[in-house]
Amino acid sequence: MSEKPTGDHGVHEHDARGPGGIGRVLSWPEIRRGTPLRVLIDLVQYGVAIALLVLAADVLVRSFIDFFTSPSSGYTQALISAVDGVLVVIILVDIMRTVLTHLEGWGFPFRPFLVIGIIAAVRDILAVSTRLTFSAGSQPAGTPTVTQSLFELGTNAGVILVLALALFLTRGQNVDAETDPR
Repeated sequence: MSEKPTGDHGVHEHDARGPGGIGRVLSWPEIRRGTPLRVLIDLVQYGVAIALLVLAADVLVRSFIDFFTSPSSGYTQALISAVDGVLVVIILVDIMRTVLTHLEGWGFPFRPFLVIGIIAAVRDILAVSTRLTFSAGSQPAGTPTVTQSLFELGTNAGVILVLALALFLTRGQNVDAETDPR
């Protein structure tokens, strides 16, 4: 390449095509980098991540306290409640991890949301099966019928199958491509 000026302004031929040249097109992350808006967005997203972490820790601690302080007659209910609490913690931590991944790479990883959806559907199945187990024989007013509960179980099972299939189909994709800022 020639380094000779091409006009009055002393611009070299390679400047328009080089990494820092005049004709260079900036990517969206490069445009946003260092702007007050970017800093504000980062602060809000870190605040969301911290709030999710605090909520997850609170749910985990309360679940264990409730499990160990429950009367022995309600052991089954306390165990189911503790498992439900742990599943909520897993969901909150996965959402927090997704927020942090988005912050680090400015991409949007969708696979964690598939996992979160599967966990949430499993949690709903556990809740419905618990409700069916404890309501065997008598049903208080306002509780769904057995038919409605079975429909809910089937719907959640279908959601799990669809999300698991989506997760299976995305297994070969490059994870770096999900979070690549380009």
